[in-house]
Amino acid sequence: MTTTTRSTTMPELSTREAAPGVLLEALEQSGAVLVRDAGVGGADALADLAAGLDLAALDQPEPFALRRPLGRGVWSQPAWPATSPMCMHHELGWQRQPPPYLLVACLRPASSGGATGVADGRAVLSLLPEDMADRAGEHGWSMVRRYTTGLLGMDWQDAFPGLDAAGVEAYAADEEVELEWGPGGLTTRRTRPAIRPVGRDGTSAWSNLLAFCSEWTMDPAVRAYLVTALGRDGLPFETGYGDGTPFTAEDVATVNSAYERVTTRIDWRAGDVLLLDNLRTAHSMEPSSDDRRTVVLHAGPAAAAHS
Repeated sequence: MTTTTRSTTMPELSTREAAPGVLLEALEQSGAVLVRDAGVGGADALADLAAGLDLAALDQPEPFALRRPLGRGVWSQPAWPATSPMCMHHELGWQRQPPPYLLVACLRPASSGGATGVADGRAVLSLLPEDMADRAGEHGWSMVRRYTTGLLGMDWQDAFPGLDAAGVEAYAADEEVELEWGPGGLTTRRTRPAIRPVGRDGTSAWSNLLAFCSEWTMDPAVRAYLVTALGRDGLPFETGYGDGTPFTAEDVATVNSAYERVTTRIDWRAGDVLLLDNLRTAHSMEPSSDDRRTVVLHAGPAAAAHS
């Protein structure tokens, strides 16, 4: 891998500058664009902005944390403790086809903390050890996810709302997900690409959840408690390379270090909207006071959504 380091270059545009063509071209160049003071005060305004960009809302099956539907494909912020960080990730990155775009609107900034970080996966890939990048590129990444009631939080009925067991099995077959039903709940397994071509020129980007969904990303005390209480086979997530090689604590630290070196942080103002190329650019959430309020919309090209 080349050792060139580039921070994520994220344009900040005013509403006067943010014509659809300008906004989408800036996104192509940077992978992330912030529209300051866009005046988005609710779900309808965010949905209107997406429609103006010729983007259509996509569903969000298998969320990492529960969100409330707000209408027109817009969702609330995740049910996640404000005092806990959420590390770098791509929304629904375990899907066979993750949402190409993510729009995040700040309705009310936190009175303290609450910055969002963005990191260009192209720059991240350039910083990773060659053996890690080669293995990930050749074999992809795998994830085991366990849905149970109790200590682990989300059960499968919450992850797949409106589906019975047969519906979940049909969904899994379409998504190329292995299922295992057991007395404790549902276990899923899948393998996905870890490095993806992104943008018009198809440049490779680190685009996976190897670190985000790793058992080693948990607080050490929480992991130790869960292993003691449930056994290692009871952990909510495990990740590894697609060839079965585990993703170690040292691997997680290496990836997170690369993210940190190229991260740009957003200090939100009310009405701001962040537009992300969700395959290219990872994002994170820093701890905050509990009064921050954001809404999100997962999107794809309108023509593709209606074809």
